[in-house]
Amino acid sequence: MKTLRMKVLGSCLGLSLVACGGAETEPQPQEPASGEREVRQMVTCYAYLLDGPNFSGAQLAPFPVTASPPACVNLPSTSNNRTSSFRLANCPAIFYDGPNCTGASFGANTSGTMPVWFDNLATSVYFP
Repeated sequence: MKTLRMKVLGSCLGLSLVACGGAETEPQPQEPASGEREVRQMVTCYAYLLDGPNFSGAQLAPFPVTASPPACVNLPSTSNNRTSSFRLANCPAIFYDGPNCTGASFGANTSGTMPVWFDNLATSVYFP
């Protein structure tokens, strides 16, 4: 009876190795499923820009600035060079003093008030 059990155990082990592709095969790297790539592309970043420090003052248009990363958004002339504080959601942001994300920049990972040296200078926003 012991021999029979060993044979059954050996057969099960052999079947599981065959089912897994054999003992000597290396696992192949797999491409992410198309759904996973689509999820990454569906992330939307938000930057709520305000004219005053400490989340005060008028809301600057568009409110909020939105984009799927990576993206650069130029602020309209009515909001250009007026940002003093901001709230970020879903992504960090880099603020630039030139159009098309050029010139001097200030990067932020969380909401906050613009530093004195960059207050009222934002012309474009980049979501990495």
